[in-house]
Amino acid sequence: MKKHAFTFLLLLCGLLLASNVQAAKRFTLDSALNETAEKIASSGHIPAKANLAVVGFVESTSRSRLPLSSVLEDDLTSFLTDKRPRHVLAKNHIDTVLRELRITRDDLFDSRNRKQFGKLASADMIVSGNYWINRQEVIINVTVVDIESGLALLSHRVKVRKSQFAKYLLGLD
Repeated sequence: MKKHAFTFLLLLCGLLLASNVQAAKRFTLDSALNETAEKIASSGHIPAKANLAVVGFVESTSRSRLPLSSVLEDDLTSFLTDKRPRHVLAKNHIDTVLRELRITRDDLFDSRNRKQFGKLASADMIVSGNYWINRQEVIINVTVVDIESGLALLSHRVKVRKSQFAKYLLGLD
């Protein structure tokens, strides 16, 4: 009986330790964005033929576009293109459409602007997000929004150690 209790206790401690390790998991930027792209690509809520526009990442407290914003958009576009070839819009195409419509990335979240952008860019979904910089990590939130309805179809959060980033990307120099 004591042997079984000891085995059970050991198993319980192992499970608790394993769950704490999982909860504390932090990513490199590449692995975080790769996992995010995989979640988007494998989501049953996003049609396989939907065209995605990765645009509009901002720092969440100031709502400003730090240099990290462009890095997140570019890198996530690359990972998504690997997972969903021929269904991810190129950044230069997105920039051209925004200039033509005379709107900014922030303006995309207005219903009329979003729909105009989607029609002109041939985009079905916007992949956007924000990030928050705290003392030890950068928390990145990514959301996929249906252009027609404005509904969020998928949301994903990852944490990356702050030490993974050059200071200028975080606006800290």
